[in-house]
Amino acid sequence: MTYIQKVVIGDAVLYQGDVLDLLPSLQADLVIADPPYGVGESGRRNASRRKPFGSRKDAKNTRGTYVAPVDYGDFTWDEKPASPEELDACINAGAKCVIWGANHFGMAAASKWLVWDKMNSGDFADCELAWTNMGGAVRMFRHMWNGMLRDSERDTPRVHPTQKPIALMAWCLDQMPAAAVIGEPWMGSAPAGCAAVKRGLKWWGIERAPRNFDIACKRIEQAYAQGQLFEPERAKQIQEALV
Repeated sequence: MTYIQKVVIGDAVLYQGDVLDLLPSLQADLVIADPPYGVGESGRRNASRRKPFGSRKDAKNTRGTYVAPVDYGDFTWDEKPASPEELDACINAGAKCVIWGANHFGMAAASKWLVWDKMNSGDFADCELAWTNMGGAVRMFRHMWNGMLRDSERDTPRVHPTQKPIALMAWCLDQMPAAAVIGEPWMGSAPAGCAAVKRGLKWWGIERAPRNFDIACKRIEQAYAQGQLFEPERAKQIQEALV
């Protein structure tokens, strides 16, 4: 096993290195991967776009109130998509596997795809798709993640250009509730790791980019410090009709 550095935080192990160097030596009950798609992120600016706060209608009413762009650092991690060898290593590292963005990779036929409805607007995709080798029916998760309009992590700044919500990764864990060890190649900001920490599960992650690796370490530390990451669902107020 070859890596640049290894950091252990509780039951979480973070490796800075290349997935092909590390995956053959790692195993998990469930691997959740979000590999680079190679769809052009590396050719864009290394900062988020300057966006109006709220909806387009709101932007008109506020006379151009904008959210400041965020510097995401180097985008070279998305110069090319994950290779077939990397995807095979990813699948072989887990008893079961979830691969986000698999519609970009020409994966083998599967019955159980996961669909994330981002409740999006504008020129970005309405949904993202994940391939699984679990078997079963297609499942959908509706969770708004549209700039500053989010169903979770509202007060948390984005730290990665393709960052996924921790709640989405928790939902992925729900697809295999017996999993005790979770793997996350191309971990980025480690959302699956944060979800695993919340569940008290063992987890390992791999990241090549130094900036993203440092961010992942910080978020895992924060996840352990916070304990409960997800806001409890509020009880619904039900008013019964008077008879």
